[in-house]
Amino acid sequence: MRKGRLLLRLPLLLLFGFICGAPLNPLAGQRSLEIQDFRVTLQVGADASIRVIESITVRFNGEWNGFFRTIPVEYQNPQGFSYRLFLNVEDMRDESGTELRTVVSNERGYRKIKIWVPDARNVTRTLTLRYTVPTALRFFDDHDELYWNVTGTEWDIPIQRASARIELPEGATGLRATVFTGAYGSQAGDARVDELEDGFYFETN
Repeated sequence: MRKGRLLLRLPLLLLFGFICGAPLNPLAGQRSLEIQDFRVTLQVGADASIRVIESITVRFNGEWNGFFRTIPVEYQNPQGFSYRLFLNVEDMRDESGTELRTVVSNERGYRKIKIWVPDARNVTRTLTLRYTVPTALRFFDDHDELYWNVTGTEWDIPIQRASARIELPEGATGLRATVFTGAYGSQAGDARVDELEDGFYFETN
């Protein structure tokens, strides 16, 4: 964030529902995936970078080798101009802190992370993904803006609950927050928004 520009808009795109994903080398039998909780902490740096920590609680019904996390990195602004975010994956870990094997690739306008989860059979696991985006904020004449798609749109499995905590640098003032829920392009705002001492908290209803 630039010193002296104290207005920070936070349109938060909180998408959830039934929208693309697939098993890794699926095995025979009746299987299903369900995300019970998708919890995000987003730390905004004074240098316009963000650090994202995703805590994803997944229910594996049947036998699975893992799942995919697909993160959108290409966006279009209201004027129709495209821009791309650079995303650096730090790690993916399980509840015990053990780092999981991942393969990161680019696919269309997304970063696709293939995640191997050992012993993912009829079990609920909470996995933590960490990554950074060096230049996530956009700057305008009268404000700075963070536009973030919390869950992404590439899921074909249900997400029962989604939330995000936005932590802002000290001194950020003149704040405004907007939240959207539903499928891609939805203007619904079916979520609670709480302003905190150091940012905002969002949670789907």
